[in-house]
Amino acid sequence: MERDIFASPIEPLFNHEFAMETEILQDWLINLAKKNTLFINQAHSKQGLFKQLNAVETIMYAAEKLKIALEAKYLAIELFDRFLYNHIRDLRDHVLKLPKKKQMKEWQKIQEGVSNQVLLRIVSCCQIASKLTSHYKVVSINRAKRFLRDCGYRYASESLLQSELRVLKTLKFQVTEPTPIVYIETMLEILGCNNTEAEVKTYYYVATKLLDLLYLKYHAFYKILSEVTCSSSIQSTEHKKKFQKVKADQLLLGASIIGGAVFMVQHDKADEMIEELSRITRISQNDIIDFTSVLIQLVEEE
Repeated sequence: MERDIFASPIEPLFNHEFAMETEILQDWLINLAKKNTLFINQAHSKQGLFKQLNAVETIMYAAEKLKIALEAKYLAIELFDRFLYNHIRDLRDHVLKLPKKKQMKEWQKIQEGVSNQVLLRIVSCCQIASKLTSHYKVVSINRAKRFLRDCGYRYASESLLQSELRVLKTLKFQVTEPTPIVYIETMLEILGCNNTEAEVKTYYYVATKLLDLLYLKYHAFYKILSEVTCSSSIQSTEHKKKFQKVKADQLLLGASIIGGAVFMVQHDKADEMIEELSRITRISQNDIIDFTSVLIQLVEEE
């Protein structure tokens, strides 16, 4: 495996001789599951609203050009979605405090400003994500400036620092939530320990491609899933509330992406591995299969 000096591996070292014991891995997964439960309980109807195709494509392009780690790419997408939702909500609250005659003009001005700063905010999210996931591939101010300049934008170093701080403050410095890739890597490590025939490295490679696709097709994916899981053609308010929690379930998402990867790599092993994933996560096989089926449908459409 190619590595730079003092660098981390370019991919996880699954089932390495110095890897953690299975019991420790299981404890780590339990800790992730607790964080996942907290995330689910905080789910709201606007979650994922800004995971639009153009935004996700731009973040993935920036991540590639800035050469940030895989986990940082997914974290940047999550940070951007949460930031923009909270940022616009704060700006709306500010506008609503103004006299009614001034509100429309001020809101139009704000919309223009937010639109012009989207790429800057994306870069700030990539910078923050790189600092949280890597000890040597941090996106420096100069590298961020060069990327923005190549895209036709010129910002002073102070502007980039202020933007990064704005993102952090808007998110109240709560920027360390695990992304789906963390759940995927942990489950694959446990899967490999429990089943030596599991081709975890291949599963991982395919799983990252599926996760990319899911982010790019985020709204289409959950629209289809909602229709699949709803018994009625008219979705009730209760179903919509329950489905908000489904969208926030990173553990279910991670298990299902692995299920999809196994299906594509070793079709005959899919049922066995999904059963094992169900046992590891205590998520019902039917729920994993529902998610996996929609993923495979998206792949076939592509």
